[in-house]
Formats: sequence, C-alpha cells, structure tokens
Amino acid sequence: MSELFHLLRIDPHVIAAQILGFALLWILLRRYLFGPVMGLVQSRQQEIKSTYEAAENEQAKAEEFRTEYEKRLTGIEAEARAKIQEAIKHADDAKNEIVADARRRSEDILKRGEEELAHEREKTLAAIREEVVDLSLEAAGKLVGETLDEPRHRRLIGDFISRLAK
Repeated sequence: MSELFHLLRIDPHVIAAQILGFALLWILLRRYLFGPVMGLVQSRQQEIKSTYEAAENEQAKAEEFRTEYEKRLTGIEAEARAKIQEAIKHADDAKNEIVADARRRSEDILKRGEEELAHEREKTLAAIREEVVDLSLEAAGKLVGETLDEPRHRRLIGDFISRLAK
C-alpha cells in the first residue's frame, strides 16, 4: 500500500496531520460556530413558530368577532323587523279605531236624523190632524147648523182619525 501511496504521491504523515487538523477544526467549529449558529436558527424557528401561533390566535379572534358581529347584526335586523311589525300593527289598530269611530259617528248622525225625521213627521201629522179636526168641525157645524161643544166634538173626530190611521 505504501507503493500505492507513493505512486499517488500521498504522504501518510500529511494525511494523518490533515485528519487530526480536520478533527480539531471540526471540534472548534462545532463549539464556537455551529453551536451559536444552531442556537440562532432554533431561536429564529421559535420566533417564527410564535409569530404563526399569534397570527392564528388573531385570526381566531377575528373569526370570533365576525361571528359575534353577525349574531348582533341578525339580532338587530330581527329587532328592526319586530319594531316595524309593531308599528304596522299600531297603525292598523289606529286605522281600525278611526274607522270604527267614524262609523259610530255616522250611525249616531243617521239615528239622530231618523229621530228628528220621525219627530217632524209626528209634528206634521199632529198639525194635519188638528187642521182636519178644525175643518171637520167647521164643515159639521155648517151642515148641522149648530155647533156641538168643541171638546166633545174634537174628541169624536180625533178618535175617528185615529181609527183611520190604523
């Protein structure tokens, strides 16, 4: 094998020194470079992980706020619809009350008119009866030539007219 080393121009002492130097360099790099660099890499990984976790937490909070907002909005919409329905109901009630009051008033006016008409009719009929009685008395007095006592005569004619009216 020494011939092979010689042919390839490899010195075993140099290789041993290089292996020893490499091992020493590896130990030094590991202790003074790889350790701190790995610490920085791990701290950066931890920082990134915590940033992602914070972002996920913020996203969850935002989703929670959005859900709460939608619930509130739905509640407000329902409340607004309920208030509108209540206002419509009050308006309908007021309309119905106004219509009922107007109907009552018109019925009262019609009733009073009918009562006044009946009263005027009775007054007119009484006046006509009175006139008929007076005319009958006058006609009877001219026919008979003498006058009956007026109260008795009025009573007879009034009874006669009453029977005719029935």
